Amino acid sequence: MRTLSSKFLLAAALLATTAALPAASFFPTSPLIQIGDDTDIFFEANASLNVTDNLYSSANKTSSTYYSIAPGFALEYAKDSPLFVSATVSRALLYYVGLSKLNNSQDTLEVTATIDPGGPLKVGLETDYHESARNDNLTSNGIDGKAIGESLVRQGDYLHSLKLDYRLTEKFFLGVTISNSYNRYLNPITIKETSGNLVYNTNPLNEINTKKLDLKVTYNAPGDLIIYGFNFIHSLNDFKPAPYYSQDGTPRPEGIFKSTQDNFQFTASGNLTRSGKLGLNASAGFSSTNVQSKNSAENAKTGGASYSVSLNHNLTELISHQLTLSRSVSPTPNGANSLSNTYSYSATYSAADNLSFNFHVTRADAEVGATQINTMNYGLGALYNYNSHFNLNASIDSSDTKFPKDSTNNFQSNSFSIGGTFRY
Repeated sequence: MRTLSSKFLLAAALLATTAALPAASFFPTSPLIQIGDDTDIFFEANASLNVTDNLYSSANKTSSTYYSIAPGFALEYAKDSPLFVSATVSRALLYYVGLSKLNNSQDTLEVTATIDPGGPLKVGLETDYHESARNDNLTSNGIDGKAIGESLVRQGDYLHSLKLDYRLTEKFFLGVTISNSYNRYLNPITIKETSGNLVYNTNPLNEINTKKLDLKVTYNAPGDLIIYGFNFIHSLNDFKPAPYYSQDGTPRPEGIFKSTQDNFQFTASGNLTRSGKLGLNASAGFSSTNVQSKNSAENAKTGGASYSVSLNHNLTELISHQLTLSRSVSPTPNGANSLSNTYSYSATYSAADNLSFNFHVTRADAEVGATQINTMNYGLGALYNYNSHFNLNASIDSSDTKFPKDSTNNFQSNSFSIGGTFRY
Protein backbone atom coordinates (compact mmCIF):
# COMPACT_ATOMS: atom_id res chain seq x y z
CA MET A 1 0.00 0.00 0.00
CA ARG A 2 2.91 2.34 0.76
CA THR A 3 4.33 1.75 -2.73
CA LEU A 4 0.98 2.52 -4.37
CA SER A 5 0.59 5.69 -2.26
CA SER A 6 4.04 6.88 -3.30
CA LYS A 7 3.19 6.30 -6.95
CA PHE A 8 -0.03 8.24 -6.62
CA LEU A 9 1.67 11.21 -4.94
CA LEU A 10 4.31 11.22 -7.69
CA ALA A 11 1.62 11.14 -10.39
CA ALA A 12 -0.39 13.91 -8.69
CA ALA A 13 2.73 16.07 -8.43
CA LEU A 14 3.40 15.49 -12.13
CA LEU A 15 -0.14 16.55 -13.01
CA ALA A 16 0.08 19.66 -10.84
CA THR A 17 3.42 20.65 -12.39
CA THR A 18 2.14 20.09 -15.92
CA ALA A 19 -0.85 22.32 -15.17
CA ALA A 20 1.42 25.35 -15.23
CA LEU A 21 2.42 24.75 -18.86
CA PRO A 22 0.52 26.56 -21.62
CA ALA A 23 -1.26 24.53 -24.29
CA ALA A 24 1.10 23.85 -27.16
CA SER A 25 0.24 25.43 -30.50
CA PHE A 26 0.78 22.17 -32.40
CA PHE A 27 -2.55 20.76 -31.18
CA PRO A 28 -5.12 20.71 -34.01
CA THR A 29 -8.06 23.08 -34.08
CA SER A 30 -10.29 20.94 -36.33
CA PRO A 31 -11.34 17.25 -36.59
CA LEU A 32 -9.10 14.68 -38.28
CA ILE A 33 -11.53 14.41 -41.23
CA GLN A 34 -14.37 16.71 -42.28
CA ILE A 35 -16.91 15.58 -44.87
CA GLY A 36 -19.03 18.47 -46.08
CA ASP A 37 -20.58 20.72 -43.46
CA ASP A 38 -22.24 17.98 -41.38
CA THR A 39 -19.83 15.08 -40.76
CA ASP A 40 -16.76 15.12 -38.50
CA ILE A 41 -14.50 12.12 -37.83
CA PHE A 42 -12.15 12.21 -34.85
CA PHE A 43 -9.24 9.99 -33.90
CA GLU A 44 -9.40 9.01 -30.21
CA ALA A 45 -6.90 7.09 -28.13
CA ASN A 46 -6.16 6.46 -24.50
CA ALA A 47 -3.29 4.72 -22.78
CA SER A 48 -2.83 3.68 -19.16
CA LEU A 49 -0.48 1.92 -16.77
CA ASN A 50 -2.17 -0.18 -14.08
CA VAL A 51 -0.81 -1.90 -10.98
CA THR A 52 -2.79 -4.21 -8.67
CA ASP A 53 -1.76 -6.45 -5.79
CA ASN A 54 -4.76 -8.82 -6.15
CA LEU A 55 -5.45 -9.60 -9.79
CA TYR A 56 -7.88 -12.49 -9.20
CA SER A 57 -9.76 -10.95 -6.24
CA SER A 58 -8.95 -13.86 -3.94
CA ALA A 59 -7.59 -14.48 -0.44
CA ASN A 60 -4.25 -15.55 -1.96
CA LYS A 61 -2.97 -12.41 -3.66
CA THR A 62 -1.35 -12.32 -7.10
CA SER A 63 0.16 -8.96 -8.01
CA SER A 64 0.16 -7.71 -11.58
CA THR A 65 1.26 -4.80 -13.72
CA TYR A 66 -0.32 -4.23 -17.10
CA TYR A 67 -0.63 -1.45 -19.60
CA SER A 68 -3.30 -0.79 -22.19
CA ILE A 69 -3.51 1.10 -25.46
CA ALA A 70 -6.95 1.81 -26.93
CA PRO A 71 -7.05 3.55 -30.34
CA GLY A 72 -10.39 4.30 -31.98
CA PHE A 73 -12.50 6.67 -34.03
CA ALA A 74 -15.57 8.81 -33.34
CA LEU A 75 -18.06 10.07 -35.91
CA GLU A 76 -20.46 13.00 -35.42
CA TYR A 77 -23.13 13.78 -37.99
CA ALA A 78 -25.22 16.97 -38.04
CA LYS A 79 -24.42 17.94 -34.46
CA ASP A 80 -26.59 21.08 -34.42
CA SER A 81 -29.49 19.75 -36.53
CA PRO A 82 -32.79 18.03 -35.59
CA LEU A 83 -31.18 14.67 -36.44
CA PHE A 84 -27.87 14.07 -34.67
CA VAL A 85 -25.96 10.79 -35.00
CA SER A 86 -22.75 9.79 -33.21
CA ALA A 87 -20.70 6.60 -33.29
CA THR A 88 -17.49 5.47 -31.61
CA VAL A 89 -15.45 2.33 -32.15
CA SER A 90 -12.25 1.31 -30.39
CA ARG A 91 -10.09 -1.69 -29.52
CA ALA A 92 -8.15 -1.82 -26.26
CA LEU A 93 -4.98 -3.93 -26.24
CA LEU A 94 -3.95 -5.12 -22.76
CA TYR A 95 -0.46 -6.44 -22.03
CA TYR A 96 0.40 -8.09 -18.69
CA VAL A 97 4.00 -7.99 -17.46
CA GLY A 98 5.12 -11.57 -16.69
CA LEU A 99 1.62 -12.99 -17.36
CA SER A 100 1.50 -12.95 -21.14
CA LYS A 101 -1.20 -15.66 -21.25
CA LEU A 102 -3.63 -13.04 -19.95
CA ASN A 103 -2.96 -10.58 -22.80
CA ASN A 104 -6.20 -9.77 -24.54
CA SER A 105 -8.07 -7.25 -26.67
CA GLN A 106 -11.40 -5.61 -25.82
CA ASP A 107 -13.70 -4.05 -28.42
CA THR A 108 -16.17 -1.22 -27.85
CA LEU A 109 -18.88 0.03 -30.19
CA GLU A 110 -21.41 2.77 -29.36
CA VAL A 111 -23.99 4.28 -31.71
CA THR A 112 -26.56 6.93 -30.71
CA ALA A 113 -29.11 8.96 -32.64
CA THR A 114 -31.28 11.85 -31.43
CA ILE A 115 -34.31 13.23 -33.26
CA ASP A 116 -35.35 16.61 -31.82
CA PRO A 117 -37.23 18.84 -34.28
CA GLY A 118 -38.02 21.35 -31.52
CA GLY A 119 -41.57 20.17 -30.90
CA PRO A 120 -43.01 18.30 -27.91
CA LEU A 121 -41.54 14.93 -29.00
CA LYS A 122 -37.89 13.90 -28.69
CA VAL A 123 -36.63 10.46 -29.79
CA GLY A 124 -33.37 8.76 -28.80
CA LEU A 125 -31.84 5.52 -30.10
CA GLU A 126 -28.79 3.75 -28.66
CA THR A 127 -26.91 0.51 -29.23
CA ASP A 128 -23.73 -0.41 -27.32
CA TYR A 129 -21.29 -3.31 -27.16
CA HIS A 130 -18.51 -3.51 -24.58
CA GLU A 131 -16.00 -6.28 -23.91
CA SER A 132 -14.22 -6.80 -20.60
CA ALA A 133 -11.78 -9.26 -19.06
CA ARG A 134 -11.75 -9.18 -15.28
CA ASN A 135 -12.51 -11.07 -12.08
CA ASP A 136 -12.89 -8.18 -9.66
CA ASN A 137 -16.64 -7.81 -10.31
CA LEU A 138 -17.58 -11.41 -9.55
CA THR A 139 -18.42 -10.74 -5.91
CA SER A 140 -21.52 -8.85 -7.05
CA ASN A 141 -22.81 -12.27 -8.13
CA GLY A 142 -21.75 -13.97 -4.91
CA ILE A 143 -18.79 -15.70 -6.59
CA ASP A 144 -15.27 -15.73 -5.24
CA GLY A 145 -12.72 -14.89 -7.92
CA LYS A 146 -10.53 -17.85 -7.02
CA ALA A 147 -13.30 -20.24 -8.08
CA ILE A 148 -12.50 -19.32 -11.67
CA GLY A 149 -8.82 -20.14 -11.37
CA GLU A 150 -5.87 -18.19 -12.71
CA SER A 151 -7.65 -16.74 -15.69
CA LEU A 152 -9.67 -13.63 -16.38
CA VAL A 153 -13.35 -13.92 -17.25
CA ARG A 154 -14.05 -12.40 -20.67
CA GLN A 155 -17.51 -11.20 -21.53
CA GLY A 156 -19.37 -8.97 -23.95
CA ASP A 157 -22.17 -6.69 -22.76
CA TYR A 158 -24.91 -5.53 -25.13
CA LEU A 159 -27.48 -2.74 -24.78
CA HIS A 160 -30.17 -1.62 -27.22
CA SER A 161 -32.68 1.06 -26.28
CA LEU A 162 -35.40 3.35 -27.64
CA LYS A 163 -36.30 6.46 -25.63
CA LEU A 164 -39.31 8.73 -26.22
CA ASP A 165 -39.76 12.02 -24.33
CA TYR A 166 -42.98 13.97 -24.77
CA ARG A 167 -43.85 17.38 -23.31
CA LEU A 168 -47.52 17.20 -22.30
CA THR A 169 -47.64 20.76 -20.93
CA GLU A 170 -45.12 23.32 -19.73
CA LYS A 171 -44.96 21.46 -16.41
CA PHE A 172 -45.79 17.80 -17.21
CA PHE A 173 -43.50 15.44 -19.15
CA LEU A 174 -43.88 11.80 -20.20
CA GLY A 175 -40.99 9.45 -20.90
CA VAL A 176 -40.96 5.90 -22.26
CA THR A 177 -37.81 3.77 -22.58
CA ILE A 178 -37.72 0.27 -24.07
CA SER A 179 -34.42 -1.57 -23.70
CA ASN A 180 -32.79 -4.97 -24.03
CA SER A 181 -29.49 -5.70 -22.26
CA TYR A 182 -27.62 -8.99 -22.07
CA ASN A 183 -24.15 -10.42 -21.60
CA ARG A 184 -22.22 -13.23 -23.30
CA TYR A 185 -19.23 -14.98 -21.78
CA LEU A 186 -16.50 -15.28 -24.39
CA ASN A 187 -14.11 -17.83 -22.95
CA PRO A 188 -15.26 -20.96 -21.08
CA ILE A 189 -12.99 -21.77 -18.14
CA THR A 190 -11.22 -25.11 -17.61
CA ILE A 191 -12.48 -26.62 -14.34
CA LYS A 192 -11.52 -30.27 -14.82
CA GLU A 193 -8.86 -32.28 -16.62
CA THR A 194 -8.76 -36.07 -16.37
CA SER A 195 -6.81 -38.40 -18.67
CA GLY A 196 -6.59 -35.74 -21.33
CA ASN A 197 -10.33 -35.00 -21.31
CA LEU A 198 -11.17 -31.34 -20.75
CA VAL A 199 -14.33 -29.93 -19.25
CA TYR A 200 -15.00 -26.21 -19.72
CA ASN A 201 -17.71 -24.55 -17.68
CA THR A 202 -17.97 -21.03 -16.30
CA ASN A 203 -20.82 -22.06 -13.98
CA PRO A 204 -21.86 -20.86 -11.45
CA LEU A 205 -21.63 -17.80 -13.72
CA ASN A 206 -24.83 -17.07 -15.62
CA GLU A 207 -25.76 -14.96 -18.59
CA ILE A 208 -28.71 -12.62 -18.01
CA ASN A 209 -30.98 -11.32 -20.76
CA THR A 210 -33.15 -8.42 -19.53
CA LYS A 211 -35.98 -6.78 -21.45
CA LYS A 212 -37.23 -3.62 -19.75
CA LEU A 213 -40.07 -1.12 -20.12
CA ASP A 214 -39.62 2.14 -18.18
CA LEU A 215 -42.53 4.60 -17.93
CA LYS A 216 -41.87 7.98 -16.31
CA VAL A 217 -44.11 10.96 -15.57
CA THR A 218 -42.51 14.14 -14.18
CA TYR A 219 -43.88 17.44 -12.92
CA ASN A 220 -41.83 20.62 -12.70
CA ALA A 221 -42.93 22.27 -9.45
CA PRO A 222 -43.69 26.03 -9.29
CA GLY A 223 -40.46 27.95 -8.92
CA ASP A 224 -38.65 25.43 -11.16
CA LEU A 225 -36.56 24.13 -8.26
CA ILE A 226 -37.81 20.57 -7.80
CA ILE A 227 -38.97 18.05 -10.41
CA TYR A 228 -41.26 15.35 -9.00
CA GLY A 229 -41.90 12.10 -10.78
CA PHE A 230 -43.32 8.59 -10.80
CA ASN A 231 -41.59 5.60 -12.43
CA PHE A 232 -42.97 2.21 -13.34
CA ILE A 233 -40.35 -0.31 -14.53
CA HIS A 234 -41.34 -3.74 -15.84
CA SER A 235 -38.45 -6.19 -16.40
CA LEU A 236 -38.26 -9.70 -17.89
CA ASN A 237 -35.08 -11.55 -16.85
CA ASP A 238 -33.88 -14.81 -18.40
CA PHE A 239 -30.97 -16.56 -16.63
CA LYS A 240 -28.93 -19.13 -18.57
CA PRO A 241 -25.66 -20.94 -17.80
CA ALA A 242 -22.53 -19.40 -19.23
CA PRO A 243 -20.89 -21.15 -22.25
CA TYR A 244 -20.12 -24.80 -21.68
CA TYR A 245 -17.90 -27.18 -23.58
CA SER A 246 -16.87 -30.75 -22.79
CA GLN A 247 -14.65 -33.37 -24.41
CA ASP A 248 -15.68 -36.18 -22.06
CA GLY A 249 -19.37 -36.36 -22.95
CA THR A 250 -20.71 -34.31 -20.02
CA PRO A 251 -24.00 -32.72 -21.19
CA ARG A 252 -24.41 -28.93 -21.15
CA PRO A 253 -26.62 -27.67 -18.31
CA GLU A 254 -30.02 -26.32 -19.28
CA GLY A 255 -31.43 -22.89 -18.51
CA ILE A 256 -32.13 -22.00 -14.90
CA PHE A 257 -34.73 -19.35 -14.13
CA LYS A 258 -36.96 -16.74 -15.67
CA SER A 259 -38.27 -13.88 -13.58
CA THR A 260 -40.59 -10.92 -13.93
CA GLN A 261 -39.94 -7.82 -11.85
CA ASP A 262 -42.10 -4.71 -11.33
CA ASN A 263 -40.64 -1.58 -9.76
CA PHE A 264 -42.69 1.39 -8.53
CA GLN A 265 -40.78 4.53 -7.60
CA PHE A 266 -41.54 8.11 -6.59
CA THR A 267 -38.73 10.51 -7.49
CA ALA A 268 -37.62 14.06 -6.69
CA SER A 269 -34.64 15.98 -8.09
CA GLY A 270 -33.44 19.56 -8.27
CA ASN A 271 -32.15 22.34 -6.02
CA LEU A 272 -33.21 22.64 -2.38
CA THR A 273 -32.05 26.26 -2.25
CA ARG A 274 -32.34 29.09 -4.77
CA SER A 275 -28.60 29.63 -4.60
CA GLY A 276 -28.16 26.18 -6.17
CA LYS A 277 -25.59 25.15 -3.56
CA LEU A 278 -27.65 22.24 -2.21
CA GLY A 279 -29.09 19.70 -4.63
CA LEU A 280 -31.25 16.58 -4.22
CA ASN A 281 -31.75 13.45 -6.29
CA ALA A 282 -34.00 10.92 -4.54
CA SER A 283 -36.26 7.95 -5.26
CA ALA A 284 -38.29 5.60 -3.06
CA GLY A 285 -40.53 2.67 -3.86
CA PHE A 286 -40.75 -1.10 -3.86
CA SER A 287 -40.31 -4.03 -6.22
CA SER A 288 -42.16 -7.31 -6.73
CA THR A 289 -40.49 -10.32 -8.36
CA ASN A 290 -42.13 -13.47 -9.71
CA VAL A 291 -39.63 -16.29 -10.37
CA GLN A 292 -40.37 -19.30 -12.56
CA SER A 293 -37.92 -22.21 -12.38
CA LYS A 294 -37.51 -24.13 -15.62
CA ASN A 295 -37.38 -27.34 -13.60
CA SER A 296 -40.49 -26.62 -11.54
CA ALA A 297 -44.11 -25.68 -12.20
CA GLU A 298 -44.26 -23.57 -9.04
CA ASN A 299 -43.67 -19.84 -8.94
CA ALA A 300 -41.79 -18.07 -6.17
CA LYS A 301 -42.76 -14.50 -5.28
CA THR A 302 -40.31 -12.16 -3.59
CA GLY A 303 -39.93 -8.40 -3.27
CA GLY A 304 -38.79 -5.54 -1.10
CA ALA A 305 -38.48 -1.81 -0.62
CA SER A 306 -35.81 0.24 -2.38
CA TYR A 307 -34.63 3.83 -2.18
CA SER A 308 -31.83 6.18 -3.15
CA VAL A 309 -31.07 9.58 -1.64
CA SER A 310 -28.22 11.73 -2.94
CA LEU A 311 -27.37 15.20 -1.57
CA ASN A 312 -24.96 17.45 -3.46
CA HIS A 313 -23.43 20.50 -1.77
CA ASN A 314 -21.13 23.20 -3.12
CA LEU A 315 -19.16 23.96 0.02
CA THR A 316 -17.12 26.71 -1.65
CA GLU A 317 -16.38 27.75 -5.22
CA LEU A 318 -13.57 25.20 -5.22
CA ILE A 319 -14.95 22.33 -3.09
CA SER A 320 -18.08 20.26 -3.64
CA HIS A 321 -19.14 17.03 -1.98
CA GLN A 322 -21.90 14.43 -2.19
CA LEU A 323 -23.53 11.92 0.16
CA THR A 324 -25.52 8.96 -1.23
CA LEU A 325 -27.56 6.33 0.62
CA SER A 326 -29.30 3.58 -1.32
CA ARG A 327 -31.04 0.22 -1.01
CA SER A 328 -31.73 -1.92 -4.08
CA VAL A 329 -33.41 -5.27 -4.73
CA SER A 330 -32.84 -7.41 -7.83
CA PRO A 331 -33.49 -11.06 -8.79
CA THR A 332 -30.74 -13.71 -8.78
CA PRO A 333 -30.27 -16.92 -10.82
CA ASN A 334 -31.19 -19.11 -7.81
CA GLY A 335 -34.64 -17.55 -7.55
CA ALA A 336 -33.88 -15.36 -4.54
CA ASN A 337 -33.38 -11.61 -4.28
CA SER A 338 -30.09 -9.75 -4.24
CA LEU A 339 -30.33 -7.07 -1.56
CA SER A 340 -27.73 -4.31 -1.46
CA ASN A 341 -27.31 -1.38 0.95
CA THR A 342 -24.77 1.22 -0.15
CA TYR A 343 -23.39 4.28 1.67
CA SER A 344 -21.09 6.59 -0.28
CA TYR A 345 -19.36 9.93 0.28
CA SER A 346 -17.29 11.80 -2.33
CA ALA A 347 -15.60 15.19 -2.57
CA THR A 348 -14.00 17.18 -5.39
CA TYR A 349 -11.45 19.98 -5.13
CA SER A 350 -10.85 22.21 -8.16
CA ALA A 351 -7.26 23.32 -7.69
CA ALA A 352 -7.31 25.22 -11.00
CA ASP A 353 -9.51 25.67 -14.05
CA ASN A 354 -8.01 22.54 -15.60
CA LEU A 355 -6.87 20.55 -12.54
CA SER A 356 -9.07 18.76 -10.00
CA PHE A 357 -8.67 16.17 -7.25
CA ASN A 358 -11.32 13.81 -5.94
CA PHE A 359 -11.86 11.45 -3.01
CA HIS A 360 -14.51 8.81 -2.32
CA VAL A 361 -15.34 6.21 0.32
CA THR A 362 -18.07 3.60 -0.15
CA ARG A 363 -19.48 0.86 2.03
CA ALA A 364 -21.65 -1.81 0.40
CA ASP A 365 -23.47 -4.58 2.29
CA ALA A 366 -24.99 -7.17 -0.03
CA GLU A 367 -26.93 -10.40 0.37
CA VAL A 368 -26.91 -12.52 -2.78
CA GLY A 369 -29.12 -15.47 -1.94
CA ALA A 370 -27.45 -17.11 1.06
CA THR A 371 -24.13 -15.30 0.48
CA GLN A 372 -23.29 -12.19 2.49
CA ILE A 373 -20.72 -9.71 1.14
CA ASN A 374 -19.47 -6.59 2.93
CA THR A 375 -17.13 -4.25 1.06
CA MET A 376 -15.29 -1.05 1.97
CA ASN A 377 -13.71 0.96 -0.82
CA TYR A 378 -11.50 4.07 -0.71
CA GLY A 379 -10.22 6.06 -3.64
CA LEU A 380 -8.18 9.13 -4.57
CA GLY A 381 -8.01 10.61 -8.05
CA ALA A 382 -6.57 13.51 -10.04
CA LEU A 383 -7.62 14.87 -13.44
CA TYR A 384 -5.74 17.42 -15.55
CA ASN A 385 -7.24 18.77 -18.78
CA TYR A 386 -4.26 20.02 -20.79
CA ASN A 387 -6.63 21.34 -23.45
CA SER A 388 -9.76 20.18 -25.29
CA HIS A 389 -7.75 17.44 -27.02
CA PHE A 390 -5.65 15.93 -24.24
CA ASN A 391 -6.05 15.08 -20.56
CA LEU A 392 -4.14 13.13 -17.90
CA ASN A 393 -5.57 11.19 -14.96
CA ALA A 394 -4.34 9.18 -12.00
CA SER A 395 -6.13 7.17 -9.32
CA ILE A 396 -5.47 4.90 -6.39
CA ASP A 397 -8.09 2.55 -4.93
CA SER A 398 -8.20 0.25 -1.94
CA SER A 399 -10.97 -2.23 -1.11
CA ASP A 400 -11.61 -4.74 1.67
CA THR A 401 -14.16 -7.49 0.96
CA LYS A 402 -15.47 -9.79 3.68
CA PHE A 403 -17.73 -12.85 3.59
CA PRO A 404 -19.11 -13.03 7.16
CA LYS A 405 -20.36 -16.61 6.72
CA ASP A 406 -17.09 -17.84 5.19
CA SER A 407 -14.13 -15.75 6.32
CA THR A 408 -11.68 -17.94 4.35
CA ASN A 409 -12.76 -16.08 1.22
CA ASN A 410 -12.07 -12.59 2.61
CA PHE A 411 -9.69 -10.55 0.47
CA GLN A 412 -8.17 -7.10 0.10
CA SER A 413 -7.17 -5.33 -3.09
CA ASN A 414 -5.14 -2.20 -3.85
CA SER A 415 -4.66 -0.70 -7.30
CA PHE A 416 -3.02 2.26 -8.97
CA SER A 417 -3.60 3.67 -12.44
CA ILE A 418 -2.23 6.56 -14.49
CA GLY A 419 -3.23 7.36 -18.04
CA GLY A 420 -4.13 9.89 -20.67
CA THR A 421 -6.72 10.48 -23.40
CA PHE A 422 -6.13 12.14 -26.76
CA ARG A 423 -8.80 13.33 -29.24
CA TYR A 424 -8.08 14.86 -32.65
